[in-house]
Amino acid sequence: MLITGKKVQLWIDLFFCLVLLPVMIYLLPIERWFESNTLFVCLLVAWLYIIYFVNRVFTIPSLFKDRKRLICAVLVVIAMIGITYLLSQYKMEFQFQRQPGQPPAGRPPQSAISPIKFRMHQQAVWFLFVIVMTFSSAIGLLGQLYRLRARRQELEAAKNKAELSLYKAQIDPHFLFNTLNTLYSMVVTQNPKTEDAFMQFIDITRYIYNNANQDYVDIDSEAHYLQQYIDLQRNRLNEHTKVNFNYSNDGKHHSLNIAPMLLITFVENALKYGVSTSIDTNIDINMQVSDGVFSLTTSNPIRIKSKDENHVGIGLENSRKRLDLIYGKDYNLDINETEDQFDLTLTINLKHHKP
Repeated sequence: MLITGKKVQLWIDLFFCLVLLPVMIYLLPIERWFESNTLFVCLLVAWLYIIYFVNRVFTIPSLFKDRKRLICAVLVVIAMIGITYLLSQYKMEFQFQRQPGQPPAGRPPQSAISPIKFRMHQQAVWFLFVIVMTFSSAIGLLGQLYRLRARRQELEAAKNKAELSLYKAQIDPHFLFNTLNTLYSMVVTQNPKTEDAFMQFIDITRYIYNNANQDYVDIDSEAHYLQQYIDLQRNRLNEHTKVNFNYSNDGKHHSLNIAPMLLITFVENALKYGVSTSIDTNIDINMQVSDGVFSLTTSNPIRIKSKDENHVGIGLENSRKRLDLIYGKDYNLDINETEDQFDLTLTINLKHHKP
């Protein structure tokens, strides 16, 4: 983005130096001035280019700096006005123009400029000064506004990244705590599947370690990670709770990616509140990728009541904030909660977020 801005600035400078200023000078009787006032004309043209670059590069940016730089900028403007005033006081001389029919008389004498033409030349110098100052100030201000906007976007991106890291840090310990609690209960009850559960836990932990700092992961890898998590949780469930998990991908779009460990909270929430030790219950978790659009649906009865009136909790709230920061308007999260049922539907357009 900054590179593009520099290219635009370069093209504007070239337009001013090669087109705009030469055209303005050409509108004046520069050829007649140049005949007898070559040094003055060269100094005036060079001075106009100096004004443009000093004003754009130093004076205007200094207005956005500290007070010391601002005072320096004001002094520079005063100095430019003073030097321009001295240039405007220069009294040009022109070659004497012989009248028709008058015979030549050796070397033509110099003709001093009349008061009226002197004022006109003064006005021409100040006209060029005002035009150059106005144009360079406008370009300088636009450049500063562009840089301020780019800086604000960088700060916003850094802030969003920091928030995402915070939400990840809040989600992962919550997940690990619940999983370790499951393993502990299996050890205490001497569950024969404890060894397999520990191997699943190691695979899950390895996945978290490898992808915690990634912005995106492959959607199939994330689905496999959730499958392992559900299989691990099944070890602590009795015959009254049945977890149905399905994942399908039509494969129309290759290399679709999703934010890592974004979906675990929704799955964890369904297992947390849908488990029953005495009542037959079904927990349905379905993931699907169709034409680049990902969808997750969870449906579970509420068998465990939370102490809070709203048991959605910090996990789902953090997940919603991550969705807002990463996907913006390209996702939809619909939660339908009653006293005895909790249904969730999440859709994300992954086609718009290919890294």
